[in-house]
Amino acid sequence: MQGLISSARRLWRQALPEPVRKLAAPVLNTALETYVRRAARAAHGAERTEGPIKLVGYFAGSHGIAASARLAARAFEALGVPVERLDVTDAKLDWAGRLTAPVSASAWIFHLNPPELLAALACLGPRRLVGPRYGYWAWELPRAPLRWRRDAALVDEVWAPSRYTAHALAGAAAPVRVVPHPLFLEDYTNVAPAPRTAGFQGVSVFDFNSSLARKNPQGAMIAWTRAFGGHDDCVLTLKTQNGALFPDRLATLCASAPSNVRIVDEVWPYERVKSLIAGADVLVSLHRAEGFGLTPAEAMALDTPVVATAWSGVLDFMDEDCALMVPATPTPVADPQGVYRGQAWAEPDLEAAAAMLARLRAEPGLGRRLAEAARARVAERLSPKAWFATLPPQVQAAAERLRAG
Repeated sequence: MQGLISSARRLWRQALPEPVRKLAAPVLNTALETYVRRAARAAHGAERTEGPIKLVGYFAGSHGIAASARLAARAFEALGVPVERLDVTDAKLDWAGRLTAPVSASAWIFHLNPPELLAALACLGPRRLVGPRYGYWAWELPRAPLRWRRDAALVDEVWAPSRYTAHALAGAAAPVRVVPHPLFLEDYTNVAPAPRTAGFQGVSVFDFNSSLARKNPQGAMIAWTRAFGGHDDCVLTLKTQNGALFPDRLATLCASAPSNVRIVDEVWPYERVKSLIAGADVLVSLHRAEGFGLTPAEAMALDTPVVATAWSGVLDFMDEDCALMVPATPTPVADPQGVYRGQAWAEPDLEAAAAMLARLRAEPGLGRRLAEAARARVAERLSPKAWFATLPPQVQAAAERLRAG
């Protein structure tokens, strides 16, 4: 079937001019999506356990879903389990499958959200993948889209990074399991802090592609100003990237920044980002929603105290014992970028956040106590061993077999 479709696609390209093909593209894409969904739901040997563990994702990317693929691969390998990485960064919804023969795996683990998963299955050939399939999905609002929940049928089980995201996927067409991101404390032990430029330093990290409204750097800036005014010995760095894709929003953010708030919109190697966080006295995350909260978790591993909104994914590994948790109230989603629509998310209490920031500066011992507790929390809940314990028994058994050789 796949070969016939590919042949028909080639004939289509050769027989008709490009303008006609463009007009017909929506119809063809709908037909392709229908075919991929039907083929992916067909029997594919989900009970079989032979072959390697294959991780499929955007391994070269700088966004969260790419980081999750790299972390999972490394966690398996740190535990002595060999895995095979399959990078599908260039995957598109196309008729030509990349695989020409069936390929068996004891687990196909797709670190791809449903739209990207659909493209990857089309690219690889949904009938070629033999073995159980798992999809690792990240969603940031209380309810995942209906299309996502229906497309859970493309895999045998969905993995969510937090209880919050798992709840958002309730009613999905496949079972949902909480599998947090693993962290490696050794990656954060000897990070050289960035040189200090002020007596008290804060940092907030975000990507314009992840929705400015959701990450809420404006909230961090307002809380900082309420805590310290224009005091030039208290400096907040807003480290972002991809602002060039949203020049008006970047310009507005820069124009509203006081003199003691520094905005850096550049793509850095992540080691440099870690150095920036390690050199700060506080990481400020006044997010309105997080599927997991990888940056706050990494700050905890770096011994940097965290001030964070007490809502959504971060609550799986963060509480008042190891961070300063900012109370929040539900508010309707308002995202000028249009990444998120409908539903509600959390509006952090900026007065409370400002008071927490001022307290951290006034009580250095508080920051040290929080940092110590936070590092212990990461070791307890986010280590590779803790992560492995959350995997399905079938995947654990396959991993043990592969580890034994």
